Amino acid sequence: MMRRFISLLLAFLILFSAATAFSEDDWFDETEEEEAVPTEETDEAAEEEIVYVHDTLYVGNPTPMDGKFFTTMWGNATTDIDVRTLVNSYYLTVWGYETGLFVHNPATVSGLTMMDGDEGQRTYLFNICTDLFYSDGTQITAWDYAFSVLFQASPIIAETGGLPTDLRYLEGYEEYYSGESPYFSGIRVLNDFMIAFTVKAEYLPYFFELYRLGFLPYPIHEIAPGCKVYDDGEGAYIGNEDLTRKEPVFTKELLMETVMDPDYGYLSHPTVGSGPYVLTSWDGVTCTFELNPWYKGDWEGNKPTIPYLHFTVADNDTMIKQLEEREFDLLNKVVRQDCIQDGLMLSMGGDGGFTYSNYPRIGQTFIIFTPDRPALQEKNVRKAINLCMDKDTIVKDYTGGFGIPMDGLIGLGQWMYSIVMGTLPYPLPEPENPTAQEKKEYEEALEAWEALSLDGLKHYNLNVEGAIALLEVNGWTLNENGEPYVRGKDKFRCKEIDGELVKMDLKLVYPEENITAESFNVLFLPNLEEAGIHVEMTPLDMKTLLRSYNDKDIEDIDMFYLGDDFNIEFDPQLFFQEGDPDAPEEDNLAWTHAHMYDMAHKMCETEPHDTLGFMQKWIEFQEHLSDYLPLIPIYSNVYFDFYTAELKNYQILKYITWGDAMVAASMGPVVHEEVITEEDEDFDDGDEDFDDGEEEFFD
Repeated sequence: MMRRFISLLLAFLILFSAATAFSEDDWFDETEEEEAVPTEETDEAAEEEIVYVHDTLYVGNPTPMDGKFFTTMWGNATTDIDVRTLVNSYYLTVWGYETGLFVHNPATVSGLTMMDGDEGQRTYLFNICTDLFYSDGTQITAWDYAFSVLFQASPIIAETGGLPTDLRYLEGYEEYYSGESPYFSGIRVLNDFMIAFTVKAEYLPYFFELYRLGFLPYPIHEIAPGCKVYDDGEGAYIGNEDLTRKEPVFTKELLMETVMDPDYGYLSHPTVGSGPYVLTSWDGVTCTFELNPWYKGDWEGNKPTIPYLHFTVADNDTMIKQLEEREFDLLNKVVRQDCIQDGLMLSMGGDGGFTYSNYPRIGQTFIIFTPDRPALQEKNVRKAINLCMDKDTIVKDYTGGFGIPMDGLIGLGQWMYSIVMGTLPYPLPEPENPTAQEKKEYEEALEAWEALSLDGLKHYNLNVEGAIALLEVNGWTLNENGEPYVRGKDKFRCKEIDGELVKMDLKLVYPEENITAESFNVLFLPNLEEAGIHVEMTPLDMKTLLRSYNDKDIEDIDMFYLGDDFNIEFDPQLFFQEGDPDAPEEDNLAWTHAHMYDMAHKMCETEPHDTLGFMQKWIEFQEHLSDYLPLIPIYSNVYFDFYTAELKNYQILKYITWGDAMVAASMGPVVHEEVITEEDEDFDDGDEDFDDGEEEFFD
């Protein structure tokens, strides 16, 4: 069953043999391109009236939005990502479905040139299209892309409570971020429509090479009015638009007003953007959108046609009924088994008014340990906690037959997982009429592909006695009074560490509306108590939970129950804190994070076309993670989207997020098949070929 689901998403996602082509023009030509300006013709196109069947699409998702709709620097909730795809979308690079590599975005880039320097650095020159405009009609140029990068790398972001984007792979980043230099030497604006980025030699190769340069433009006139981007030959920098003004305009005080203000700041109210839709309102729960008249289309030339969108949180307990009553037109990322079953029953009803799409999740759900909590430093403690979880039953309770337990940081929809599981073919074309040498090389390569396996990952079945043995061998044999721990009498185990009695008294936080807590109360917490580990589960609203998780000064929280939908570009360095991987191995989380960070870095440090090498490193990374357990992987699952049959061309399998899928989608009337009655001369009851669709989901 799962293999059939996985192959649906991944068959088109990855072909590995094609390479990105680059122009060989002299990219240092600084000749100005003719600037595109709004004309009467473009004004008419922007205001062209289209007749629609329906005005508004009502969309619901069980996960509430956090209101961080501008970059990932202040948070990255999955529903916030959906909003970002709607309001800003002119990326420089996109995933090339036909190549299996990131390529330049044909909607935004007319040409891309790459040049290697004498010291191993690599420079990429993007020729920006001249027909790009923000939703307010302001033209987008290379300066907008430069501002976007300079803004995200600025140390001022940290002063506002955000986490600046780590761009250390670009030349000049450290000098710019530290304030040593006002300009960013790795970013050069050569003219209004030409921008170059230089990647350091030590950050090459990188398997997802162009992903790192997939920047979006952001409007400086909205975010930093009074500021302007300059390049005097040494790199781009942000300065005052009025050169006679002495004090810098680009300050924390400015951003607290233009970005962070809760009522109109760009973080929660990005009303001017480059995406297919314009955000018209956000009240803390619901977003509304209207078409962006200046949007030229996505990388495939699609333009949206549904005039208005309404996006809000959907209650798992009522959302299928609300869909049936047309309070929602689309339910996105449904995962709870009772909701899936009710949605399938509705979709398989006789009137044909509703349908669905299912697609394997690229990410997963996990419990992640807070790195500096004293009781969690030892690997055996984390293993003991894992051994107390009845993972199989928990996953079955929550996802039904639509999720499977995981032992690594792996998603069902990841192309790497599908290759290992045999649902995608090896990217190894068999040579035609090969020589003896070519045949030998092919057979050796095929043998290497066939040797790929996840059998080396450690699997943790429920085993409370095994958990107790691990704790005792590590010296967790005292109670809270410092006396010998008595099983069945004392509440939790303790251990003296560096002269202090450390208690196995832990706190786990989880999203308050997630019913997995009900399963944990039966299938996890009692086993922990039996082993001598007390865990208090505390529900938090999603905003508070994400804020606590992203806070580097977390207090009193030992574990987070979270989910993450990985990017197509899988770079797990973001899960770990950097350290010294060459330091002597120690039984603590600091060393574990440094070790896993280093392994993730080496995995990504693979030539873009060496897919086998990347796969081998990916498997090694997963094996080490399952042993050291900086986090406990729990499950990956299949998402379901349920929606009205009036929603046409909704290709969620291809576009991954509903926001991206909406660009090619449209609304139209449901076409019902002609009803055949017994009075018809050629009546056929069709029993012989009847298919109720069950085998696709329940076999």
